[in-house]
Amino acid sequence: MSAPTITTIEDIVRALDENPEWLEPLRARLLTRELLELPKILAEFMAATKRRFEEIDRRFADVDRRFVAVDRRFDRIERDLAPIKAAHARNAAVREADLIAEESGLTFIRVLTDAEIRELVRASDTTGIPTGDLRSFRRADLVMEASDKAQERCYLAAEISFTANGRDTTRALRNAALLTRFTGRRAYAAVAGLRYDDRIHDRFEADEVTWYQLDAHAAGSRLT
Repeated sequence: MSAPTITTIEDIVRALDENPEWLEPLRARLLTRELLELPKILAEFMAATKRRFEEIDRRFADVDRRFVAVDRRFDRIERDLAPIKAAHARNAAVREADLIAEESGLTFIRVLTDAEIRELVRASDTTGIPTGDLRSFRRADLVMEASDKAQERCYLAAEISFTANGRDTTRALRNAALLTRFTGRRAYAAVAGLRYDDRIHDRFEADEVTWYQLDAHAAGSRLT
């Protein structure tokens, strides 16, 4: 078979189509070694880049796990400190019970003991009162006896928290209502703390509950 006559580009293309085995030798003559090896170099580069990204992903995942672990430790510390903080705040409120009464427009007489609060429940008709409400009343943060401007005996139920919120106002109002039911005397509600959730501000404005701000140093603000 005679070799094809090649005089034009079209002849070259046709010859290569008819003789595909010529492509590789021709490519080797026309291209530099670097260009010939470029696909291999590119593949190696992409593989190396993929490995680096995978390593970065692993490192980020490790950092994320460490942050999660740190967050859990902080949460655990916060939970462990919560009873201590609550005790500091309650002690500060008890020391300032007369001032809390004054903020409510009352004259302080005395703080009821836990035993007296429990005895109020035992000596009263508790029909229809949910068990949870009674349990909450027995564990009221602060209950005091006072007198109003007409010198009538009354009570004040106060809930204490570093940051007072809706739960505190609800408990204070509920405990005040139970005091009235158990004693037949008027009872008022108050919350005390270093600060309060803005969402309960309307209750203070409506005079449903009295707000009393504890002294930061006395309440152990360094624990916040």
